[in-house]
Amino acid sequence: MVHLMSDFDAFKKYFEEGEAARTQAGIQGHLVTRLDDGRVVVHLFGADVVQVQNALKSPEMERYLDRKGAPESSLLWLTENEFVKIPATAPVGPTFSLYLKLKITDYPALEKGFQENLSLFAEQGVIGEGLHKSFDRDIAILHFMGTSREKLEALVKRPEFGKLVAAAGSQDELKPLIGSDVSRSRPQVSVNTK
Repeated sequence: MVHLMSDFDAFKKYFEEGEAARTQAGIQGHLVTRLDDGRVVVHLFGADVVQVQNALKSPEMERYLDRKGAPESSLLWLTENEFVKIPATAPVGPTFSLYLKLKITDYPALEKGFQENLSLFAEQGVIGEGLHKSFDRDIAILHFMGTSREKLEALVKRPEFGKLVAAAGSQDELKPLIGSDVSRSRPQVSVNTK
């Protein structure tokens, strides 16, 4: 989810108070990233897509979304984890995340290229990564977590990264969302990884 809000502190309180509702909806972990432009990316992990979809449509969720501190607007992408790697232990210092949403025509090429470029990602200081696909397979969300914002920003400028995106058939201009991670909870069960 990408949220736009005018009061980050009110949103943070709103988000923290929603832990029980997220657990009831089947959410097993989260990562909140604050972008420079005032938006916030909330990356949630759940194991049962039907449970999450039902929770999103529920009257309880509508009431929750109307509470004080709620975002003024939100974008939501429901995706399936195709590849997720998180650090064995939670990072101690500050971390940063880069998210990239791509419209693609060749998902297998993206998946293959993503896995072939894990060493490139590591060179750029990436300590965790995720490849997530929409259920109709034409949208992919790439997520990279690192300890250096500068190295993450440089990742999308690498020629190898451009080739990876081109091989997937994406014609989109790369518009990464990069920010500081401000809250996280590790998934309580293992996420779908390959």
